[in-house]
Amino acid sequence: MTKMSRLKNGLLTALLCLGTASFAQTLDSIAVVVNDDVVTSTELATRIALIKEQYSATPGVLPNDAALSKQILDALILESLQLQLAQRGNLVIPEQQIDAALANIAKNQKVTVSQLLTGLQNSGRDIDDVRQQIRNELTISELQRQIVGRQIFISNAEIDRFLNSQSGQSLKDTEYQLGYLRFDGQQREQAESLLDRLNQGGDLLAELTSKDLGFRPLSGVPSIFRTLVPVLNDGEAVLIEKDGVLHLAQLVSKTAAESVNIREYSIRHLLIKTDALFDTRSAKSLLSDLRQQILNGADMAQLADQFSQDAGTKGLGGDLGWNSLDNYVPEFSAVARTLEANQVSEVFESPFGFHILRVEDSRTRDVGIDVLRNQVRNQLSQRRYTDALQRWQAELSAESYIEYRP
Repeated sequence: MTKMSRLKNGLLTALLCLGTASFAQTLDSIAVVVNDDVVTSTELATRIALIKEQYSATPGVLPNDAALSKQILDALILESLQLQLAQRGNLVIPEQQIDAALANIAKNQKVTVSQLLTGLQNSGRDIDDVRQQIRNELTISELQRQIVGRQIFISNAEIDRFLNSQSGQSLKDTEYQLGYLRFDGQQREQAESLLDRLNQGGDLLAELTSKDLGFRPLSGVPSIFRTLVPVLNDGEAVLIEKDGVLHLAQLVSKTAAESVNIREYSIRHLLIKTDALFDTRSAKSLLSDLRQQILNGADMAQLADQFSQDAGTKGLGGDLGWNSLDNYVPEFSAVARTLEANQVSEVFESPFGFHILRVEDSRTRDVGIDVLRNQVRNQLSQRRYTDALQRWQAELSAESYIEYRP
């Protein structure tokens, strides 16, 4: 992180905490012309004072006044260029986002929004100025995301290369527990019979002569099994012949830093909304009738396509696909959690209207590798984004009209 970047971090907090009375005597002359905008001496002096206030406890980290003034002026020029570009592109930040940013600042300072605003006013800050500063920062961030973010693409091949590198391997850190049993060549029939039993749910470690190899990293797994172990499912067994000897191994378990198991549900539902056509009583009555039809053998998918008002599953028989219950509103997930497979719920209400649902199936899925790949993608994207942002900002400055005033 550059020194100027460190100076900019936390600037908004400083803006919220510092009054403006000390700048009243500053002459509002033009410091620099930036395309169709200007940066005034007042703006520069205000920003310098804000930075010094922010680092008042550790002033030694700041450069000398001349260098600090130059760095902050460069930052103000860059802000102006980006805000002008955003204005030409009609980029507008909704007021709700500014409200949310204020709420987050208040939360970080462990005060209410009302207390935050009162404190700002007591310190001489104008609330409209504060909101404008927040708006500017959010605008610049969104502009950078739209322009620079579109240039960033991380392919699956790049992720694979990283995961296969030394850094990537350290992220995986997977260990495998194997059960092992050795057979002579003439014991093939016995070995194959045991292999079949193991792959039907048997436990190799229950065999008296078997050996527990314990948890080992892939490099510690016997070489004859090393290429197969990563693709085995828990409980799956393999039989390999080498030099006239039969080697039987079963993957008992594996542990990995990236292992994350989630419970997913396949759910079908019908939704009836309350509106001018259906009041609460009518919606509940219709769903109760449809539920009874399903219990009597009617096809729930056909009824969903005919009656459900969920546009997202219309034509899909009300099928919501595989999802974690955390993806649904609490009222919906609470009902789904209580049902057995193929059980139709009673009529219930959510913020979307009235429903009935049926849990078609459930499964446990290890999404750890997906999480790991997303982490790598984000890491590579951030690295590339930082470089691309600096190049874009340099190009933006080089292509603009900038005139310094004495």
